[in-house]
Amino acid sequence: MIGIVVGLVATAFVVKTLASEWDRVRDSLADANYAFIALGLVCACVAMTFIAAGWKDVLGLLGDHHGRWRVIGWYYLGELGKYLPGGVWPVLGRGELARRGGVPRSRAYASVGLSLASLYLAAAFVALVFLPFSLAGGGHLGAEMLLLLLLPVGLAALHPRVIEPLLGLARRLSKRELEIPVPQWKDTVAVVARYVPAWVFVAASTWAVARAIDPNAPVSRIAFAAVLSWIAGFVAVPVPAGAGVREAVFIAASGLDHGLGATVAVATRVLFIIADGGGAAVAAPFLRRTRAAAPEDDVGDGDPESQQPPF
Repeated sequence: MIGIVVGLVATAFVVKTLASEWDRVRDSLADANYAFIALGLVCACVAMTFIAAGWKDVLGLLGDHHGRWRVIGWYYLGELGKYLPGGVWPVLGRGELARRGGVPRSRAYASVGLSLASLYLAAAFVALVFLPFSLAGGGHLGAEMLLLLLLPVGLAALHPRVIEPLLGLARRLSKRELEIPVPQWKDTVAVVARYVPAWVFVAASTWAVARAIDPNAPVSRIAFAAVLSWIAGFVAVPVPAGAGVREAVFIAASGLDHGLGATVAVATRVLFIIADGGGAAVAAPFLRRTRAAAPEDDVGDGDPESQQPPF
């Protein structure tokens, strides 16, 4: 019942956020090229699906193997929680859906944490690749560039020599035997690399929206600003889906004037809200069908709690 209530409240927040954001940009998009807007929506959907599919690789890294489309369904439904105030809801949503799908609780939640770390380390890598092109296009180094330090620091933090002592500490503090395997560092880095295409599509979606409004929109600076803004939104954990933070960083780094930059940032956000909501709408009936058709040995570790239907 709690899961159902959280799911309904999250859906209501998605609808409310979509309506309010659309009101902010509706007039500015009156003369936009809607072919590029449509391209931006396609790229947004592809980007989110790449991110969802990457979670399957993370689960496999921790020893749990499930169908890719099933994991994508868990992702889309669980991610609706990011529109609720507080940073815990998407983690709780995805973790619980994975647990009820047969993943042991400790591994379910560990996989969400590792997937987020891998995702945003990939973002930092892509931003670093775009950085020289952004500087050549007139960009400049600002305080937001400190976010790119996430890459070396994050990669070092994912090394087994760092994770194993932390996991041991967590076991002592919780007084529980947390069955979480520590993957080899090269395998973790490989998972980070598999998230890279998602950020290319995030950048492409943002540029398509900018191009729909301004035919002279600078590709390199917009691509860099788009990825950097998502990193900033992730760091701003208490803010629902990074709202406001993403837009501010994008405007500062994109080279667009304030009005155009704000329109592009908010319009792109609208497309990603549509992608999230549409993905969840498709995933819900898909998960019900696959759950009904799943064989007994697909349930997981035999925990009766893990055999509950997903909310």
